[in-house]
Parts: sequence; C-alpha cells; structure tokens
Amino acid sequence: MTHPPIADLRSAFTAAAKPGSHDWPRLADFTVFAAAGRTCGRAPLVGLPGWTCDDAARVLALAELADRTPDADLSAHLRTLYWRGDAHERRAVLRALPYLSVPERDPALATALVADALRTGDPQLVAAARFVTTVPEPG
Repeated sequence: MTHPPIADLRSAFTAAAKPGSHDWPRLADFTVFAAAGRTCGRAPLVGLPGWTCDDAARVLALAELADRTPDADLSAHLRTLYWRGDAHERRAVLRALPYLSVPERDPALATALVADALRTGDPQLVAAARFVTTVPEPG
C-alpha cells in the first residue's frame, strides 16, 4: 500500500464514490469522519491496490481540512480521530499523515500513532504505519 499522488487518489475516489457523494471530502468536517463509508461507499479503488473509497474520502477530507485548520488544532483533531476511531478510521489517519506533513510538523504525534499501530498487530494498521514517513508524489 503506497501513497499515490493526491490527484490520482481524488480521481479514483470520484470514479468509485456513491452517487451524490463526490463533494463529501471537500465539504466534510471532523465531526463526520466516521460516516465516510456509509456516505461514500467502501468499494475498492481501481488502479490503487489496497485503497477503498472510504479510505480515500477520509484522506482527501483531512487534506482539505488541513488547509483551513491551524497546525496545533489539526494535530489535536488527528489525535482525537485516531484514538476514538475504529480500525478503518485509524488507518485513514495514518494514511493521511504524509499528505499533511504532520511527521515533520509534529513528530511526537506521528511517532505515537505509528507506535500504537505497530503494537496492535493489525495487518492493515501496520501496513499504513509503514508509509507514514514516505512522501507521496506531487500531483
């Protein structure tokens, strides 16, 4: 599971999302993070192995929210979303970190989330944690 360029992620999401949910990532806020699967669907993304529509919706929403949220507040929201989230939500937070530059801005948060993911032994969380320090291609 790698981090595709954000444009590829957006395009694959748009192709797979449930009708009427294409703008969900742009319009979402932190309070609806858990609803991504119900709202956008859970279909696999064509051409992006290991990615599902709800993964992409959450990552794209966090990327949008990062643009309009102060760094300290973003870290607090990510911390809350991760610790209160289910495995799907936790995986999405981990997958979003490289797109948000959080590992560079708040390395303590990134380290804590990765350490927890590795401790769980959940193969999907472990796989997502492996890519936290990788930087996706621009796009």
